[in-house]
Amino acid sequence: MSSPNRQDEYLTDAEIRAWGGSLQFTTAVLRALDEALAAAHRISVKEFEVLITLFNAPGNRLRMTDLAERALLTPSGLTHLVTRLERDGLVRRSVDAGDRRSFFATLTRAGHRRLREARPTHNEVIRAHLTRRLTASQLATLGALFEALRTGEERPPRDAKPGTLSASPT
Repeated sequence: MSSPNRQDEYLTDAEIRAWGGSLQFTTAVLRALDEALAAAHRISVKEFEVLITLFNAPGNRLRMTDLAERALLTPSGLTHLVTRLERDGLVRRSVDAGDRRSFFATLTRAGHRRLREARPTHNEVIRAHLTRRLTASQLATLGALFEALRTGEERPPRDAKPGTLSASPT
């Protein structure tokens, strides 16, 4: 058995700064969103995410498995959350007539109304914590970086200048 390579044992300072910053920022914004949405609209950030995902779906409905995937929730977590939203009249669950083992979640009129009321609060928290703190150029770069991470795009060469997405001249 070989000994671990010291380089692989610890994150570099740059890796710690990137990971730690991402984690701390995301946690702080999600907490602020959750608090603001709960106080003003009696919904959690996860419930908002389900409502907005259904709003953006064709016909305002999705299969529960697709909704869980898009809202980044486990199937069991989504089931509990949809049960609460259904109890509050914000979504309706129905059996898929084509596959009686599957269920759809559909946004109701009350769900539309709650989402419409909550969206300005959501947007203000995002703007206060993110978009008003960055220049337009920084915001575009951040969006491009997250897109590269989300899609698995190859990273730029190690010799790329800091703050650039590639080493090639523009």
